[in-house]
Amino acid sequence: MAKQNKLKVKASPAKKFFVSMLTRDIDLSDAILDLLDNCVDGIARAKKRGEDTSRSYKDYWARIVATPEKFEIWDNCGGIPKKVAIEYAFMLGRPNLETDSDIETVGMYGIGMKRAMFKLGQESNVRSQTDEISYDVTITKEWLNDDDNWDLSLQPSNATFEESGTKITVTDLHPAIARQFSEESTFLEDLEKEIATHYAIILGRGFSVSLNNQRIKPVDLAILAPRNLDSSSSIAPYIFVGQFDDVEVEVAVGFYRPLATEDEEDEMSKRSMKENAGWTVICNDRIVLYNDKSPKTGWGTGGVPGFHNQFIAIAGVVVFRSKNSLNLPLNTTKRGIDTSSEVYHIILPYMQTGLKKFTAFTNDWKKRPELTKEYFSELKLVPAHKLPAKLLKPNAGSKIRKHQDRGEGRFFAPELPKPARVEQRHRKICFVALRTEIQQVADHYFEDEPTMEELGRACFDDALEQARESH
Repeated sequence: MAKQNKLKVKASPAKKFFVSMLTRDIDLSDAILDLLDNCVDGIARAKKRGEDTSRSYKDYWARIVATPEKFEIWDNCGGIPKKVAIEYAFMLGRPNLETDSDIETVGMYGIGMKRAMFKLGQESNVRSQTDEISYDVTITKEWLNDDDNWDLSLQPSNATFEESGTKITVTDLHPAIARQFSEESTFLEDLEKEIATHYAIILGRGFSVSLNNQRIKPVDLAILAPRNLDSSSSIAPYIFVGQFDDVEVEVAVGFYRPLATEDEEDEMSKRSMKENAGWTVICNDRIVLYNDKSPKTGWGTGGVPGFHNQFIAIAGVVVFRSKNSLNLPLNTTKRGIDTSSEVYHIILPYMQTGLKKFTAFTNDWKKRPELTKEYFSELKLVPAHKLPAKLLKPNAGSKIRKHQDRGEGRFFAPELPKPARVEQRHRKICFVALRTEIQQVADHYFEDEPTMEELGRACFDDALEQARESH
């Protein structure tokens, strides 16, 4: 029987299909944030080469230009080394998952830069400069349409930057992307808010990011706290610190403002204040969940009440840090959490324990919130992610008993004041009057419009003074 020749069967991917599937399920904003993540990772590598162990990002910057004609992101974050560019930076997937295992990154699969460029347009140029070389790598429309050619050319460049860094320019934008970058769309306003949120910690440590020449300021993230946990103040945040396998965890939850009063029951006021309440989750300095009030962060589960307007003063932060990004509780977009993560499963009950402290306090005092003001007067706003290290000193707090096979942790649980302690000294005065009569009294005591609490206090103080004089 004659020997038959073996025939080759094509099994390589169709490039257009591959690119289409790669970009289909990622939002435009997430694709752009992936590029910013690469800038931050470049800083981490540059700091490691310089043996800089600080968490400062001072003097590093990234400048984004987004118009209907082009998208560009330029940074001074160290550039892409030639060896890295040749061996894997432009591959569609990371060949070695141990890459960058010595820095705290959120990169997992090595597709962020390429996916972002494909999402934006059909022509891309990457110009990068390191201490050793300046070069260009260009992706053309023709390359995208050629299923047989998967290689790119690295061309040395005569153009140089003042500082080592990378500039990515994308042109021939997809029509839908060009519309997003036009004045008709609110996308760029939303993108600015997302950058201000996602990189709030990094921006607060000196990293400068501009969008179309406008520098972006970080969102506020703070919790009220005493000077130290030995303070005479009765209100202090709940704090937890621990390490499980190679993931460091810090939790802080408390109040970011005094309790809401009856005068803050206006719906618009509640809506604006609610934006600052809830849990914020941080992974390797990136905020991946901001002011969440859903069951995924413990609200409405495990004995914690569901979020309600009366809890608008409660805020918490949980910080995860690891050099192995695959062990962080991140979803694939890196802008949300994976609630099935093992380390998140360990930490969630401690988050709920802290929440219970402050929801119970709020429920106890909701009929007399004004009586708690003296407790809040001694507190100062402290950046939430700095609270555990600032307040819970080494070896302080109570040790946890569970999870010792996975790691260890310590916590501080405050004893918050109860209304019974002040009921004998205080009573609440409350009554109803006609709006016209209230306005007359307000005009008598105030030039501006007072709150009902301020008006009631003024009337009472006036009557009290007259009563004392009559005796």
